Amino acid sequence: MKNPLMELTDAEDFFAYFDVPHHPEILNVSRMHILKQFQVYLKEEGCLHDNPTDPEVWKKQRELLFRAYRDFLQPTPLRQKFFPEFYRRNGEFVPFHIISRKEEAT
Repeated sequence: MKNPLMELTDAEDFFAYFDVPHHPEILNVSRMHILKQFQVYLKEEGCLHDNPTDPEVWKKQRELLFRAYRDFLQPTPLRQKFFPEFYRRNGEFVPFHIISRKEEAT
C-alpha cells in the first residue's frame, strides 16, 4: 500500500493531513526546522516508514508533528533575537495582526 506521506509536498500539506492547528506566521518562519524535528521524532519512535492509513499510526504521527511544532512555539534566546515580533512577556505568542509599530504605540 502506498504511503500518503510521500505525496505531501510542503509543511502546510503535513499540517492539513494530520489536522494540526498552527499559526501561519510560525510555520512560514520555521517550516524546515519543524519538519526536520518531526522526522527526528518519527525516527526516534520507530515510525518513520509506518503508513498513516492505519488510524493508530496516524494518531501517533500526528502527536509527533504537534510535538515538533510546539518545540518552535517556545522562545529561545536565538529565536527571540531574530524574531522578537513573535514573542512578548514570558514567551507568549503574539500574532502579527496585533503588533503595532512603535510610532502607533506612543
